[in-house]
Amino acid sequence: MPSLHRASISVTPAVETNDAKEQNVDAHLLQGMGYSQELYRGFSPLMSFAFCFTAVNVLVSMSLGFTFTLHTGGSGVAIWSWLIGSVFTILIGLSLAEICSVYPSAGSVYHWAGQLVSARHAPLASYICGWFNLMGNVASNTAFASGFSSILDAALVLGGKTSLSLGVQVAISIGILSMWAIQNTFRIDQQGWLNNLAAFFQIASTITIFIVLFAMAPQRASAHDVFLSTYNGTGFPFPYVCCISILSTLFSFCGYEAGAHLAEETRDAGRAAPRGIFGTCICSAIVGLLYLLALLFSIPDIGVFLNSNSEENASTNFIIATYQLAAPGRGAIALTILLILNVYFAGMSSFTVATRIGFAMARDGVFPFSHYLRWIYNGTKTPLANVIFIFCIDSMLLLLQLLSTTAFSAIIAIATLGYQISYLIPIFFRFTSARKTFPLGEFNLGRFSLPIAFISSVWLAITSVFMFFPTEYPVTKDNMNYTIIVVGGVSFIAAMYWIFSARHWFVGPKRTDQHETPLSPGHVTAEDNVITEIPTDIALSKLQTSTFNT
Repeated sequence: MPSLHRASISVTPAVETNDAKEQNVDAHLLQGMGYSQELYRGFSPLMSFAFCFTAVNVLVSMSLGFTFTLHTGGSGVAIWSWLIGSVFTILIGLSLAEICSVYPSAGSVYHWAGQLVSARHAPLASYICGWFNLMGNVASNTAFASGFSSILDAALVLGGKTSLSLGVQVAISIGILSMWAIQNTFRIDQQGWLNNLAAFFQIASTITIFIVLFAMAPQRASAHDVFLSTYNGTGFPFPYVCCISILSTLFSFCGYEAGAHLAEETRDAGRAAPRGIFGTCICSAIVGLLYLLALLFSIPDIGVFLNSNSEENASTNFIIATYQLAAPGRGAIALTILLILNVYFAGMSSFTVATRIGFAMARDGVFPFSHYLRWIYNGTKTPLANVIFIFCIDSMLLLLQLLSTTAFSAIIAIATLGYQISYLIPIFFRFTSARKTFPLGEFNLGRFSLPIAFISSVWLAITSVFMFFPTEYPVTKDNMNYTIIVVGGVSFIAAMYWIFSARHWFVGPKRTDQHETPLSPGHVTAEDNVITEIPTDIALSKLQTSTFNT
């Protein structure tokens, strides 16, 4: 009888580890979508959730928008906006998680938009969705970087130092961006453990701040004031205020699709990434509600608080003023330090997300010079060219603050709008063009899928319009909402590029139903690096067949 070594395939005698099996399955699934495994698949399911939770970081995003929250409706409007916004955000998260389960790719919503519509319209749908999502992610990075410098300045003032000039704060913001860029050159699993720490730190920080504010506040607001009192510092009618007040809530939730952007770097991504999205929405809603209640109960009278911390009388920003009101002196400084560290972690994760959507778009040839922007450094398997690209765009957006005193509010609105539109497009296609053809993944909503997608689409469409509304009356050049200018400018550039160039050659992300479609050079994704590993069970089957035939 011939010996086994004559078989045409060799198998490692040791049993293959579960991680290796998962990576092989994930790599073959990615190949089935038309792409090679280029990024390092080092994220565990826990890391995926931690990354998603850290990228959203409601402790930070709520703190950055707290001044807007109090001016635009006060306590009562803030609480009810959060409760209503949380419900709709969870529904949106469910819809996105269901789609992610079927298409776990780095392009996330950009990739899904090209899969859920007809092949004829896929290029334009994915092109629009990708640009909006990239814009939202870039603006989110900018908001975190700007927030870091402003809170650091507030901490210095709290410690008796002189306030930093706007120019110095912008310089600090760009410096923090450079640190995030450097950190994103490391291998993804090395970042993953730091994200696990960041997620734990965020939860611990929230609990600490919650306890300190409730235990040490000398006076507290009544439940009636927190849930029913309102404040209108905008100059607009109250119904209008109720509409624009949702901005701070929506910004606080932005980025919960982050885990999907890391799907190509996550093991068992078809289950881990969608669970990360849904889990982040639930946890963020709970953590955010606790934090918001702690802040609002610490302010006995919103009107008096706002008057004493107005621009003429203010020595620090509103979130730090709230800490100081509840825990004067060292207590406020300690809470501020916790917040600064959380801002750093949030920006770090947000920056990673932006580089992945940029990489996915460059891989498909969306940008000019995509061949260079999609370059991956083999040493760490990270999209190094896109790290530099995102850093440059973020830095330019930060310079807007030198032109307008309301630029930060505009940056928040730009980030929120970018996310909203990029979520709307694939969800809308899910219950329209793909309602009968969408394949169900391991995470699916069953008969509730289409109704939830419809409700999510209506909510996203209506609230996206609010992002363009001015927030102060009368409207002047200093307080106008520059969202329309920035979004309009980016949209115009993208539209001109599409009309005169991209529409002639861009075919969208690779589709699972049309492998024969000719692809542009921008779609070449290291096809020479073909995955040669074969799962053990397949190898054993082939070995047995070979031996039997012999």
